Amino acid sequence: MQEMEIYSRLMLLLSLQLLNERLMGAEGTKMDEDFLKMEKSVAIIQTLLIELLSQTIEFLQPNPAYRAKLSMLKTVSRIRGQDTSVGYPQTEGMLGDCMLRYGQELGAASEFGGALTGVGEALQQVGKARDALDVSVKCTFIDPLQDLHNTELKDIKYQLKKLNGRRLDFDYKRRRKGKVPVEEVRQAWDKFITSKDLAERSMFILLENDVDQLRHLAALVGALMEFHRHAHRILLGLQGNLQASFPLSLPLSLSCYVCCPADSKPVLDQPCCRAIYSFHPNHDGELGFSEGDVIILTSQVDNNWYEGSLGNQSGVFPISYVDVLVPLPLP
Repeated sequence: MQEMEIYSRLMLLLSLQLLNERLMGAEGTKMDEDFLKMEKSVAIIQTLLIELLSQTIEFLQPNPAYRAKLSMLKTVSRIRGQDTSVGYPQTEGMLGDCMLRYGQELGAASEFGGALTGVGEALQQVGKARDALDVSVKCTFIDPLQDLHNTELKDIKYQLKKLNGRRLDFDYKRRRKGKVPVEEVRQAWDKFITSKDLAERSMFILLENDVDQLRHLAALVGALMEFHRHAHRILLGLQGNLQASFPLSLPLSLSCYVCCPADSKPVLDQPCCRAIYSFHPNHDGELGFSEGDVIILTSQVDNNWYEGSLGNQSGVFPISYVDVLVPLPLP
């Protein structure tokens, strides 16, 4: 009981000391400029992490109603002792489910029904790619930053709070010179310096190793690139299938978009492919192109090379650099 009273009195004195500094302009012990710069940088990092994590989750799961529903379902599952994981309903997958359902109702005899089924299956694949994106971003970006916020930054925040308390204690005892034993003042100073060194070292380590956070940013960008690359392949294949299966039913503008560049004539159902990477020829006889160009296929040279033409140029190019929209006829 006596210890609690002493602690309460000490906290009251510290509060009064802080109030005195703020209201009366009393001069307190000041930190050096480097310390203050580090403290400011750490405060910025702490604030940005909170907002960055929130915005990233909202980017992956933009519908707040679904986020709330999933949170409730997971809580109920934990209470019931169930270990099932409820996935976020990706919009691509939901649209794909709708198309599949009506495509099946229309039946195989309907060209529109068949097209709906094909598009629905492709969108379901895009939805699965979004699921993979969510998992990847969570593991390589959200979790590491959350861990940083909950460990190092939390520890630094605690140390700075403790340091401020010891600073106030030292300043209070220093101002009561003659009324407080010299040994108590010295002990208060030692505790203040110890806390300052600990806080300074922790902040220095965090800021010195901020290059580690670049790795997490790179992982986020890599996950986004992989998702868009995968979705791009899925949708290009879908367009090729639609063009091959229903060439006469597609609008001319769509046929042109699928299988020809803007400055060439429509190739309609001719064998063609779209470049997923730019290719710069190294030898005579090779065909150069840029990412997104649509190339008319002439033949397949071997397992690694196609022969084709783009505008007035023709030559061979690597198979791995393109996605086939309309395949070559079987020999």
